[in-house]
Amino acid sequence: MKKGIISLVIAAAIVVQLCSLNTLQAQQFRQSGWYMGMNTFRLNDKFIFFFDAQLRSTDKWRQSETFIFRPAVGYLLNKNTIISLGVASVTNWRTFTYSDIGTPLTIRDAVDDNRIWQQLIVNQAFRNRTLQHRLRLEERWLGTLTRNGQELELIDRKLNARFRYFTRLIVPFKEQSPFTQGWFAALQNEFFFNVIGSAHANRKFFDQSRTYGGIGYRLSSKVDLEWGYMAQYVVQRQSPHVFNNIAQLSSFLRL
Repeated sequence: MKKGIISLVIAAAIVVQLCSLNTLQAQQFRQSGWYMGMNTFRLNDKFIFFFDAQLRSTDKWRQSETFIFRPAVGYLLNKNTIISLGVASVTNWRTFTYSDIGTPLTIRDAVDDNRIWQQLIVNQAFRNRTLQHRLRLEERWLGTLTRNGQELELIDRKLNARFRYFTRLIVPFKEQSPFTQGWFAALQNEFFFNVIGSAHANRKFFDQSRTYGGIGYRLSSKVDLEWGYMAQYVVQRQSPHVFNNIAQLSSFLRL
């Protein structure tokens, strides 16, 4: 457990260092809001079904930008290790203004970015604290965004495989084992890497990082509510890269 906590702290430090190294470059700063609902259903001793639903806003909370629905089936190798296979339906709303047709035309449209993914979760426990490691590989088909009359669409889709490494630490404010109710702190970090088809993404191996800290309340062993701040750093093909300040609300349901 101690090694796991150290690895989480080191990972967070690396993210801070990556961001600080890029402060000398032009950056695009954003402020947005995310909601995430995580839902897990135990089917039997070995299989679980789970899904998360997310809604994300554009910069300065103006409009909805992304909706994600991500279901999966998981198999418990043991009480602390789960392998999963899932799909994701991702809807991105994009707004573009075209001036090449005389009178400027503004189009806001939804563009699908669906994918499949595989995952390994390893949970560690120490007293009433929990540390989760999550390794995820997702296959996406990225394309070129173009206008088709009054609509936007992606054409010439190409395969991009992205590897994600996620760690999350939960620390209850009071000593209680098992932890079934009360306040807790959450700290997490995630790295994204393009392992196949980076030329179809940002043309780089490193894609983005997300560092998060929050406060939550466990209503029961089945329900958590959480509020926190996430710093998202996204590397684009060319400068400016994006630094997104995110206020995030989360709910967790375990049945």
